[in-house]
Amino acid sequence: MNIQNMFEKPIDRDIQGVIKVGQSNEENIYQELEEYVVTNELTKHFRDFFSSYKNGINKNTDKMGVWITGFFGSGKSHLLKILSYLLQNKEVNGKHAIDYFTDGKKIDDAMIIADMKLAGTVPADVILFNIDSKSDSNAKSLPDAIVRVFLKVFNEMQGFCGSRPYIADLERRLADEGKYDLFKQYFNESSKKEWTEERQSGAFILKHIAYALKKLDYMSEEDTRTWYNEESKDYHISIEDFGNLVLLHERCCLYPAGL
Repeated sequence: MNIQNMFEKPIDRDIQGVIKVGQSNEENIYQELEEYVVTNELTKHFRDFFSSYKNGINKNTDKMGVWITGFFGSGKSHLLKILSYLLQNKEVNGKHAIDYFTDGKKIDDAMIIADMKLAGTVPADVILFNIDSKSDSNAKSLPDAIVRVFLKVFNEMQGFCGSRPYIADLERRLADEGKYDLFKQYFNESSKKEWTEERQSGAFILKHIAYALKKLDYMSEEDTRTWYNEESKDYHISIEDFGNLVLLHERCCLYPAGL
């Protein structure tokens, strides 16, 4: 008998040795969901996490933070990534993420399963990122370095410019007023390039931004240059302002225009 025949899965399959945030293709996600082993210790953590998450669904609570701690190589990153899949509950290979855990193969505790299924019914935007890799090297010493990183990944999640928050603010305002698509069209008309590919180029595209905003009757060329010179030099956002941005996004998701 060959040793490889003793195993349920092919032993020569590709297995990721290190869990990375950027591994987001469906094949990799499927393997992680399918092969994740829920030990007795992890069962306790799943119980605690989803029980607390349920409290945030059923009532107002300020106990919304979760800290995952453990020694190096203990599986913290893997657990975090799995939780992100479960909260998003996206469909992978024709099966929702939570179903990989509640089909009797990983978790058989009825209370945990009920809490997980409840979590899966609530729409959630999941932003999974490595804070160090998303941080600008020249901004790490700034007092608002953390909120800058959070703002960056939040803007990227919404489809706005991550590296230049003042540009993202402009995009957000245009989107709120239903003028964003037309702005991108006018920008392309002036620059002959796509907005999403050029928006990080700063002053090099200012004349094209001014053209698009003027044609929209949104801002004069002079006002555009004044806006750019002021916002690009010393952009600042407080934790409270960032929280309000997230809250506004949540409300827009829950109550779309017209409902």
